Amino acid sequence: MSSFTGLRPLVYLLVLGSSWGLYFSLIKIAERSGISYVGILTLTTVGVGIGMSAIALLRRRKPGFSPRHHLFYLVCALTGYLCPMIIELWVIGHMPAGVMTLIVSMAPLATLLIAWMMKSDNIDLARVAGVVLGAFAIFVVLMPEVHSSEAVAWRWLLLTVLVPVCYAIHHNYAARFWPTESDSYQVACGEALYASLLMIVIAAFHWQAQDLQSWNQGHSAIVVMALISLVDIWLYFELIRLKGPIFTSHANYFMVASGLLWGMVIFGERPSALIWLSVLLLVVSLYLVSSYKKNRAIQ
Repeated sequence: MSSFTGLRPLVYLLVLGSSWGLYFSLIKIAERSGISYVGILTLTTVGVGIGMSAIALLRRRKPGFSPRHHLFYLVCALTGYLCPMIIELWVIGHMPAGVMTLIVSMAPLATLLIAWMMKSDNIDLARVAGVVLGAFAIFVVLMPEVHSSEAVAWRWLLLTVLVPVCYAIHHNYAARFWPTESDSYQVACGEALYASLLMIVIAAFHWQAQDLQSWNQGHSAIVVMALISLVDIWLYFELIRLKGPIFTSHANYFMVASGLLWGMVIFGERPSALIWLSVLLLVVSLYLVSSYKKNRAIQ
C-alpha cells in the first residue's frame, strides 16, 4: 500500500495528461457534428459544475464561500478557463493549429518562471532540466508541422503566449493561495461553479441554435468530456496539493503526446518515430521533475 502511495502522484499525472489529450479527439468529434466551440465548452463546463455540486451534496462538504474563497474561485476560473478560451478563440483563425499547440504547451516553462517569482514552489537544477527537456520533447514532435506552416504575424504570436502564461498563473496561484481547511473536492467544486457561470455569460453572446438541436454523436462526446472532467479537475487540485505547481504543470507536456496517441486510436492516425522519441524524452523529463520531494502537502 505504501508503494502505491509513493507512486500515486505519478499515476495521477499520467492519467491527467492522458485525459487532457483525449479532449482533442472528443472536441474534433463534437465539431464534426456541427456544435460550435463555445457550445462545446459551455455544455461541458456546466455539466462539470452540476456534477461537482452533486458530489458536494453526497459528501456533505460544500465549498467554502467566504470572500477569500470567492476571490480564489474567480481568479482560478478566469486564468484556467475564461481568459485562455477568449484568446484561443481570437487567434485560432490567424494561426496554424501546430503553432498554437506548440506555444500553449509551453505552460510548464512559464510555470517554472512564475514559481520562482512567487516562491510558490521549490526549484532546483534537476527540476529546471526536466522542464526544459520536456519543452524540447514537444518541440521535436511539433517542429515539422510548425516549419511547414505559413508565417504568422507577431501580434498573434505574442497574444497566444498569454495562454500558457494564464495557465502558469493558475498553477501557481492555486498552490500559493489555497483556501484554508478546503480539500481538493471543495476547491474543484468552487472553481467549477464559477467557471460555469462565466461560460454561461459568454454563451449568452455567442450561442448558436444548432448546439442544442437533436442529439447526435457530438453531444455524446460532450457527455464523455464532462464525465472525464469530473475526475480531472479533482486530480489537478490534488496534484497541486501534493506536489506543487511545477510537477502538476508537466501534465501539459503529456497532454500533447497523449493527444497524438489518442488520435491514432480513435481516428487511425499513424504516429511518426518522432512521437515515440518525444514520449521517451518526456519520461526522462518527468523523472527529473519528480526527483524533488515536496516538504509538506497543503492541508
